Amino acid sequence: MIANKIKPKIQKVIDKFPTYVDIYRDVKNEFGEPGGKDLICSVKGFYHEGNTQISAITTDKGEVKRSKQMFLMVIYDEDTIKIKENDYFLLDNVKYIIKDLGNQNRLNIYFDMLVERC
Repeated sequence: MIANKIKPKIQKVIDKFPTYVDIYRDVKNEFGEPGGKDLICSVKGFYHEGNTQISAITTDKGEVKRSKQMFLMVIYDEDTIKIKENDYFLLDNVKYIIKDLGNQNRLNIYFDMLVERC
């Protein structure tokens, strides 16, 4: 099966360049007020930069502003399945929000999560 071919390759990259993070989710109390944060899971993944993305086009000067996309790749398992969009983690004292899970082709092999720096 395709998962048997892809998963070991992804795991090899993660093991070679590991990034350890704790994934959190903000919770609200029964009144809808912020009630702290919950630890969703602790993961080992591969943090990497992707292709550039056009973030803003200004027509006055003719400038195109670009920013790099950041990703965290993790293996799909019983812990990472709990992760949802808008969860977050801290890496080098910088908060990153998960904008897209990136479940590649919905094969449930790995997540290449698009993250945004806060």
